[in-house]
Amino acid sequence: MDNTGSPLRLYARHLGAAYLTYIILGMLNSLLFKKGIYDFGAFNETEVRFRFAQTIDIIMFIAVIWASWAQYLVTKTINKNIAFLALLFRFGEGLLGFVATITTLTVIAILRTQEYSNVFQEDQLHALASIFVNMSGSIWDVLLIIMGIGATIFMYLFYVSNYVPKWLTLWGAFTYMSMVAYGFSNILLLEPPQILKHLMLPGAFFEITFGLWLLIRGVSTKSCSGDTLDLHKSNA
Repeated sequence: MDNTGSPLRLYARHLGAAYLTYIILGMLNSLLFKKGIYDFGAFNETEVRFRFAQTIDIIMFIAVIWASWAQYLVTKTINKNIAFLALLFRFGEGLLGFVATITTLTVIAILRTQEYSNVFQEDQLHALASIFVNMSGSIWDVLLIIMGIGATIFMYLFYVSNYVPKWLTLWGAFTYMSMVAYGFSNILLLEPPQILKHLMLPGAFFEITFGLWLLIRGVSTKSCSGDTLDLHKSNA
């Protein structure tokens, strides 16, 4: 058990650090840099913040992929096939995040390319830029679905493993299933219920709590049964 526990705790701390990195970056970006950057009438004043916000998003999704890999390394000790399925979803989340960010960065090309300003009026350029921002928002809706499915699967594996307290995994599962519901509602409904958006708000606190728990406490290998370790060996 010691041979299994030592790298497992290391992977868990990597996972905790990755969770904290991407959730803190995301929160700071929303609170400090993204406010007002999509008012393209004032783009001259907000361009630096706009570029900085997209750069932070790129770093955030790099951390998401880091978290996905670390989460797979931890949970493959429970069931390698299910953990790999969850990895595919969360890795897809990271890739969609890059696509959403690239789509948003198209705004710079639209508003800062001289040839476009010679052809289109300023209001038309602003409208075109807004279209790409809305496209990015639609990608985020799909991203929430992909993220929620993958993360819920990971929470299930943490639940059956007893690596962390069950109340923490249940909190996480509720958080991520709310993300799936919110993503689908934005696609399916003309007027999505705002309560779904509010249900996701505790998600940020969960990810901070979960990240700190893994970084400080790690995972409890004492609660692992012999069957779990045998499964890990057979899947290795």
